[in-house]
Amino acid sequence: MKNKRLLMTLVTMSLTVLLTGCGVKKENKANIDTKTSTNKEQTLIPVRFGADSGTFSIQFQVAKEKGYFEKYGIKPEISVYSYGIDTLNAALTDQVDVGEAMDFAALSRFSSGDLKILSFIQTGKAEKSKLLARDGISSVEELKGKKIGVQKATVNEYVVAKYLDKFNIKPNEISKEGLSSNAELIAAFERGDIKAAFFSGTFLDKALKVQGARVIGSQADIPFAPRGFLVAKDKLLKEKPEAAKRILLALNEASKWINENPEAAGEIAFKTLKLPKDGVARDLKDITNEIRLTNEDVEQLRDVYDYAVKNNLIKGGFNLKEKIVIEPLKQALPEKLGYNPDNLK
Repeated sequence: MKNKRLLMTLVTMSLTVLLTGCGVKKENKANIDTKTSTNKEQTLIPVRFGADSGTFSIQFQVAKEKGYFEKYGIKPEISVYSYGIDTLNAALTDQVDVGEAMDFAALSRFSSGDLKILSFIQTGKAEKSKLLARDGISSVEELKGKKIGVQKATVNEYVVAKYLDKFNIKPNEISKEGLSSNAELIAAFERGDIKAAFFSGTFLDKALKVQGARVIGSQADIPFAPRGFLVAKDKLLKEKPEAAKRILLALNEASKWINENPEAAGEIAFKTLKLPKDGVARDLKDITNEIRLTNEDVEQLRDVYDYAVKNNLIKGGFNLKEKIVIEPLKQALPEKLGYNPDNLK
């Protein structure tokens, strides 16, 4: 009987130790999970992004919504601006760390601040950007003496100048109206305050509904398709050297997802920017979203720079090669770096 009681006592003690041990293990696991989560939060690098209000910023929006920024250790804060040029203005005034701009717009800001190009990010098809006119204007030559709308300080400044030059129309033979948003451009075209302008995507859909509107040309006539670039403050590259590489990895994954899922990307554009999802999905099928930097990308930058400086469209006075940083892309996605600085004269 004594032995039986002793056996029962030992069994009870063993069960107590076992259960207590399990409880400790469970508690330790919970503590570890909490610490891991906390450590993960602490390792995220905060980065302020300036985003265009249209499909040009779709990679930023998707990278945040799909968790790609967090996956690669970036804690994003996204602020939306009318155009890509506005994101660079925000970077120059230290409101954001990273922005985006088409070639001409980016070049127009490199003489006034310490900004660096990290990679190409997006381009469209030249034939998809149409020159629309109204009130009986049926040819480019008939634009003489008329008021043409242009998105102020954007790549459209370059497009309009190049286009008029091709058709031998001097700058003083037209009146250029600079507008600060696509909404203003559409409204001015609807009212007849401007007689012609370039439109694309969902804004082209709206402009074509204006009574008497007709297509009289496209950017394919020049030909020219603007290329968009990812731009960062040099301060970010120096103070957070890992950030650029992580950003490129996140945007690369976002780009792949967008190209494979244009309809779902349209849903994200509607959620984050209130853009029409069907229109965005359609536009994305004609847009190249990619993280890369090729010799051809940089050659276009150089060509735009040379023309813009020669025609007093931008200030210039800087070395383009010094405005391009290749190390982050080389570290993150070496197969996407085709540009060789030695090829840039």
